[in-house]
Parts: sequence; C-alpha cells; structure tokens
Amino acid sequence: MANLANSCAIVGIARAVGLKGDKEKKTPLQLVVQACSQLMREMRIGRTKIGALFTGRMPRSYMTLQYSQSLVNELKIAPMFSTEVTSHGGGALGTLQLSVLALNAGLIEYALCITGEASPIWIDMIGGSANWEADLQFEAPYGPTTPALYAQSACRYMHEYGITAEQMARVAVENRKWALHHPYAAMRRKGPITIDDVLKSPMIASPLRLLDCAPWFPGGIASAALITREEVARDICREPVYIAGFGQHNTHEWVGERMGTWGVEPFMDGPSMVRTGARVAAKQAYAMAGVTAKDIDIVETSVPFTYANLLMLEELGFCGEGEGGRFVESGGIDFEDGLPFNTTGGYLSFGQSGQGLYLLKEIVDQMWRHPEGHPVPNVTRGLVHGHGGPLACHSVMILSKEPTC
Repeated sequence: MANLANSCAIVGIARAVGLKGDKEKKTPLQLVVQACSQLMREMRIGRTKIGALFTGRMPRSYMTLQYSQSLVNELKIAPMFSTEVTSHGGGALGTLQLSVLALNAGLIEYALCITGEASPIWIDMIGGSANWEADLQFEAPYGPTTPALYAQSACRYMHEYGITAEQMARVAVENRKWALHHPYAAMRRKGPITIDDVLKSPMIASPLRLLDCAPWFPGGIASAALITREEVARDICREPVYIAGFGQHNTHEWVGERMGTWGVEPFMDGPSMVRTGARVAAKQAYAMAGVTAKDIDIVETSVPFTYANLLMLEELGFCGEGEGGRFVESGGIDFEDGLPFNTTGGYLSFGQSGQGLYLLKEIVDQMWRHPEGHPVPNVTRGLVHGHGGPLACHSVMILSKEPTC
C-alpha cells in the first residue's frame, strides 16, 4: 500500500458566509459558487485543471437528487469524478480523503472539495424535522427530538464514569470564550457565560440543558478547498498545508441500532452507548501521520453537545477513557493556557452549520497566521474531527505545516 502521509496538500481554501441580517438569504448553491469563485481567483487555476469534485452531503436547504452534478453545472467544470460523500457531517473530511486516494492513483492533478449549508432557508422545517435523526419505523413514532436521542448516551456516559453537569458546563464556558473573538460566531453577542449560567438554563432533554446544546448557525456557510500532490503544491503555494494522516469509521445510522452491534470496533466486547468510531478513526490518523495526541497543537471537533465534547477528548486520545470530565475540570481546555480546543467557539457557540469544512479552514488559517478569530501561536500540527448522525459517523484528519512529521 502506498504511503499516503503528507503525499497531498491543501493549497487553497475559501469560505463564503451568509449572515442573518443579509437583505437576501443566500442558498447553499449561491454560497458554494461564491466560495469557489474566490478560491479559483486566488489560485489562478483554470477550470479544466479540476479533475475531481467531491462534495459533502446534499444540504437540507437544497434538496436535489444530483447535488454534485448541480455544482458541476453551476461551476462550469467537467471533472473525471463528481460525487457526494454522505456520511452525515463526517462526509466533509471524507471529501479530502477521497481526493488523496485519487491523486495518489495518478488519475487527477487537482481535486476540489466543497461543503455548504444555509439553515435559514429551511428554518421553518426544523420543528417538523426535529426527529430526523430517529429511525422512522422504530424510534420516530415515539417523538424523540435530536437532543433526546443524544441524551440517552449522555445519561449512560455520566453513569459509567461519574461525569458531572459542572464538568459538561465547563466545555460550554470555554468554547464561548473563543467565540467572543470570532466575528461570525452565533453566540458572540450574547457575551461570556459561567458554569452557573449553564446549570440554570432550561432543561431540554435530561441531562442536557439549553446551553449544553448547539444553536444553528444563523446564516449560511460554504467552504471550498483545493487539493493536489505534494510536489505540485510546493510549486504553486508558498505554505502548503499537508494532509499528514486521516481515518474514518462509521458504526450505525440510528441510536437503537447501536445496541444490536457487537464484534466490530469499537464494540468488540458488546454494544455501547458511549464508545464511538472516533477512537478508531483517530488511531488510523495518528498511525498514518506517525504522531500522537501529544504532538497536536490545535483541535477542532464537530459535536453539538457538551458531554460529547468530553467524550471526543477521550476518543481522540487527549485523555484516558472516562477522564474527559476531570481533564476539563483541571484546566485541560482552558482558553488561557489549555489545549486550543474549538477555537471558533465550536458548535456550541459558533453554531452548527449542518456540515462543513469551516473547521478545516480554521486550522489552515491558524497555520497561515491569519485566523478570523483569536490567534493560536506556533501551530504546526492540527487535528480536525468530523461527526455526523447520533455519534454514528466519524472522520479524523491531521494537518501539518511540514511534509514530514
């Protein structure tokens, strides 16, 4: 098998943002075209050079049977490959993984990776779609909302490891500190919060309170990234960001199905409401990159609840199993001197866009020393985690400023 570590690099990345106060609400298609146009202008790459177009899943606000082909049409390109990666929010990073494989096979010279969503377009549907994460036959008839589905896992996590509501709340508090510095963060204007604020916020689905849950990003976001081989990247980009390692692991679709799965990672010893495919994906990524969690300078995760952030700190290797609460309680992710964690404010304060490469862009921007929010000094390696479904689909990618780790 070819050594994929650092074989490809991100040479350009752009983002388009639609804001809540905009006179006209932009569709995901409009935002994607805007981001791609900006990227192509900056890179001066002709449309004929694009050999592959990989997109995240179809946006809920732009439902079409051939989403990737719609973008091919709008962008006026004719790639060899055009496909949609549908692992929920985990598919965003999956687009880059497919790019690396196609580039290493020598089939293409450049790959264009795209994600986009615009929640205001479908905001009226949210109430009726609150149980879209539920199995239509066995779960949806009972009326669970998305927070209620995650709350089952949260309860089990607290029971098994003694996680406290205060420890969960601290994640929201620290994420908010980062959001206060980001111009696009949904909760920036709400100001700082305290642990007491979280604990006094309304109960949504026990044990998850309002401030334990992510808000929707109040506008729309689209991101576009250009990927090429390492030797090409050095010629066209002053500071390529190398894809040092990646992994992906998908375990189920519905919450109920988790309890019927065993004999496969991470359920070798039986079903679990707590352990996830993120730990498997992280092991793959670390092994490919030849690094460990101790070598990571910045982390971005895409989970929409406080407890799940604690869980991801464990699954991604930054603390031991069941130690996420104590890690955070002891200052492990403190804004002032802890691990730079969710530096946009994360889903909890930046807002959930539905899916997106904007977390990847945050790490690239930090490496290029022009972040939109608070700068993190001396970032040489970053980890970004993509997640979708009820802890179902997980992608992990490690980025590096240098082609060797």
